[in-house]
Order: sequence, then structure tokens, then C-alpha cells
Amino acid sequence: MRLLLYGIQLTIWSSYATVEMLSKRDQVTAKVILFFVFAYLAYGIAEMKIQSKKQAFLVTCSTLAIFLFGYECWMLFVF
Repeated sequence: MRLLLYGIQLTIWSSYATVEMLSKRDQVTAKVILFFVFAYLAYGIAEMKIQSKKQAFLVTCSTLAIFLFGYECWMLFVF
């Protein structure tokens, strides 16, 4: 079940990256609000699946860190 949750959250973070790339002309404030909307969505899904606020927060932060590491590696080597 935890592996499924990681997959769902990585899909959410990938969607965030796609939306952010499509909104190049938006201001920084709009991008920060967009980040918090996606972060809250990821946290809410994790809390619904795990039933623990602390573990849901840790899973959300860990998937964000994993995604950002992979995203930066991708951008470094591909572009």
C-alpha cells in the first residue's frame, strides 16, 4: 500500500512540474500558491491512506525530495 502511495504522490509532483512549466509567464506569487495547492493535495491523499498526520507529512516530504532529486538530475543530464 505504501508503494502505491509513493506512486500517487510522485504522479502529483510530476503534474505540478508540468503545470509549472506550462505557466512560464505567471508571477512568483502564483507559482508559490500553486505549489501549496499541490502540496496540500499530496498531504491530504497521504493522510487519507495512512490515517496518521505525522507519517503523512513525512511521506509527502520524502516523495517531494525524491521527485526534486530526480527532476534536477533529469534537467542536468538531458538539457
